[in-house]
Amino acid sequence: MSSSLPSQIETCEKTSVSRLMGQPTPPTTPEPISSHSGVSSTHSSPRKIGKDRVKKNVDRYSHEYRQRRERNNVAVRKSRDKAKQRNVEMQQNMLELGSENDRLHKTIDQLNRELTGLRDFFKQLPNHNSSFVGPTGGDIR
Repeated sequence: MSSSLPSQIETCEKTSVSRLMGQPTPPTTPEPISSHSGVSSTHSSPRKIGKDRVKKNVDRYSHEYRQRRERNNVAVRKSRDKAKQRNVEMQQNMLELGSENDRLHKTIDQLNRELTGLRDFFKQLPNHNSSFVGPTGGDIR
């Protein structure tokens, strides 16, 4: 029974990896054990860290590889340009909002001065006309 244990473990490993990857369960017949416990690099998790990562043998001079690299380079350039453009637009928006904020603060100051002047004006009127100021004479909001 101990000789079939490694093949059972291998079958369990393949089944769990296959289910994670959304592939059908492999056949139950035992297969020869490889150096990677029966799990090929195509069925391993997409991101591994450090020494566990298996490098693919890629022909860096092939036409297909060059096309993929060129498409990736274009996509990276496009993404970076888009991020820079968003940053420029955000800076411009920030400047516009800052100037609008300053303008609104100046308007508030002007309106407060006008309000103070009107309050002073109504305080100097005879008592029968002071009903416009209100009972407390404070802000009416």
